[in-house]
Amino acid sequence: MTKNLFLVLLLAVQTAFAQIISKDPAFASNGIYNVGNGIYYSWTMAQDSAGRIYSSYSAPNSNESFVFRLTTNGTLDPAFGSNGKIQLPYYTYQCQLKIQPDGKLIIFGYGNISTVSGSIATGIVYRILSNGQLDPTFGTGGISIISSIVGSDIDARSLGLILQNGKIIVHGMSSYTQHNIYRLNTDGSIDNTFGNNGSVSTQGAFPLGTFVLIDNQLNITCITRTSSSNYGNSIIEKFNSNGQPITNFGNNGILQTAFGLGYVGSAMIDSNNKIVYSNQNHEIFRINPDGTLDNTFNYNLPIFSGTNGGAWIQSIVEKNGYYYIGGNGEGDFAPKYFISKLNQNGSINSSFGYYSETSDLYSIEEMIINDNNMIVNGSGSIVKYMLNNATLSTTDITKINHDISFENPVKENLVFSTNEKVSTIEIYSREGKIVKTLKDDNTNLVKLLKGTYIAKFTFQNGKTAVKKLIKN
Repeated sequence: MTKNLFLVLLLAVQTAFAQIISKDPAFASNGIYNVGNGIYYSWTMAQDSAGRIYSSYSAPNSNESFVFRLTTNGTLDPAFGSNGKIQLPYYTYQCQLKIQPDGKLIIFGYGNISTVSGSIATGIVYRILSNGQLDPTFGTGGISIISSIVGSDIDARSLGLILQNGKIIVHGMSSYTQHNIYRLNTDGSIDNTFGNNGSVSTQGAFPLGTFVLIDNQLNITCITRTSSSNYGNSIIEKFNSNGQPITNFGNNGILQTAFGLGYVGSAMIDSNNKIVYSNQNHEIFRINPDGTLDNTFNYNLPIFSGTNGGAWIQSIVEKNGYYYIGGNGEGDFAPKYFISKLNQNGSINSSFGYYSETSDLYSIEEMIINDNNMIVNGSGSIVKYMLNNATLSTTDITKINHDISFENPVKENLVFSTNEKVSTIEIYSREGKIVKTLKDDNTNLVKLLKGTYIAKFTFQNGKTAVKKLIKN
């Protein structure tokens, strides 16, 4: 019985308790890296396995585009390009950025290039080596041109880059009424085995706000508004991993939704292959794989609303079964940004709550969620927040050490016996929150409320032990 109770308690303390503490003072300047004065077109961000951050931006006054890499402490990395930066060969608008498993960087956007017949608008894909040099094995000198993609909507919602099992998928508008998806081989050439000779055209006569997403089976889902009306018609299309319609979905792969999307701010496919999307009317919905609304998800946060509408949620990230959301416009689109965390049913996670701030960073467009920190991007700044992620991990559970002992239940003082020298003792509530941190033996716990806790002992040699603690 005791063993079963102990295991239950160990599972209970794994409940995620993550909350923003503050900006990380060890990152850049008091937690904020400013891309530069007058830089408004900072579009994208990615983090590699070493914790380094990549981002790109365009300088509108000089018609130049750049990519930079930050070290883990938020300074430009001198091992990348020239003092941490490279200039792209072309002025590339609304750049999207991804990191391949081999560490190479893929960048996609659109811009004007010069040809013998003059300047033309086109999609541009770059592949960059880890030192910041263009990869000569990709395209022509590291560049692949997609002439049928010429732009996006004003908010970059109809332009995207997806890595698909070694292949590269890019999508964007070819005209005001047409949206195209292309797949490239690893060498930057068009993959003619995809769709119709390498491309797929989505349905709909109003492709503004088109999202192209990839599910857990590498299949492709497209969400498109088909009307300029904010709550007009919309469709969902599904293709298999090679760009062929999934015929058992809707009508030969196309489903006219029974609901309007609104003006979509963000969309993603979660670990259960459900679509989670938001719009500027401070709404988030979840769609089942069959295209129906998921009625088990109910997001209703009136704190975000105002007389002229509500918050525009521009980023949704899933981690450990939760949805982190970020955006701007709390209360009549004030210059204020917010971050929150949702449970699976759409409610605010009470252990995280709701974080809002008014600053020069007035919009969050991308988020990276790590175990102990959060990195956000928007309005020409990258901000790193420290998270109070006080949970016991599976690793901790496997390090249970039965050589440590103490009186249990504890009445007043925690007196323990062990052969190892103890560095710290963290006492967790059943909700996973640290309620007390100790350093010494025979420490008084009289102020600790009666109940059942978990004590995590950390020794000076780095080992840990986890024990149930009962306070009388």
